[in-house]
Amino acid sequence: MSDARQIQFLGTGAGDANFGTPQSVHLRSRDVRRFTCNLLSPDTLIDFNHQTVGALETFGVRTGAIKHLFVSHGHFDHFQPEEILRFAETLPAPLAVYGNAMVRDALAFCCENALDRETGRFVPRQRAGNTEMNVLAPGVPVQVGELAVTPVLANHFMNKPYCIMEQQALNFLFEAEGKTAFYGLDSSYMLPATRGVLAGTHLDVAILDATFGPREIDPLTSGHLNWKMLDETIAELREIGCIDERTAIVADHLSANNVEPYDQVAGSLIEKGIVLAYDGLTLDL
Repeated sequence: MSDARQIQFLGTGAGDANFGTPQSVHLRSRDVRRFTCNLLSPDTLIDFNHQTVGALETFGVRTGAIKHLFVSHGHFDHFQPEEILRFAETLPAPLAVYGNAMVRDALAFCCENALDRETGRFVPRQRAGNTEMNVLAPGVPVQVGELAVTPVLANHFMNKPYCIMEQQALNFLFEAEGKTAFYGLDSSYMLPATRGVLAGTHLDVAILDATFGPREIDPLTSGHLNWKMLDETIAELREIGCIDERTAIVADHLSANNVEPYDQVAGSLIEKGIVLAYDGLTLDL
């Protein structure tokens, strides 16, 4: 990596990520995807799962340099507390974790309980946990070194017909050295409050959900986007002054069972100004 701050895509798959599966053996490299994780260099991760450490090693990132972790929400492809605690124990200083109250509670629970897989029961344990938890509030910025981070609500993890927010899912606006990046994965159409926070903020990088690709989905029940909804979201971001011709727009969180092979769709997307993410992709911020 160069000295400039960069975003590296360590995992670009969805919950059906195919990395390490028999089905992936004969695929081209850009069609093999890990569970979602991104690195904002030099020391900040966004989301964490059991494939993250291997991805860091594969893409040449020194694991001991990681200081901060932002967790978007509690679905298993984005948040695995046992893996986070195991990784944190290898670090020279406590890992600063940022997320919702469930993330805090899950990490605390895993420090005090272990699952006995033979009996299916939890048993007590004492684990110090080399982490420092910071609970985020939507719309309230936090400062992490030179990085300013504003969490915003994602349209995800919701029973929409009953207006039940089952868990507070977060997207993130990152700002550093006069540059901005929006991490908008695992979200359907933007919520009004999120539009309000983003309005008028120029995005140098916009990482947006494209989980279902060409598949038709119902926005009433889905917490993701397809190609059509992605186009609508990009248009909405243009209307509120976030995106222009200078913005790097990235389609990410790609379902192995729904999104077309990279070589079949990347060209048509780039004609619209959209980069199709793949594991290992690196962008300057």
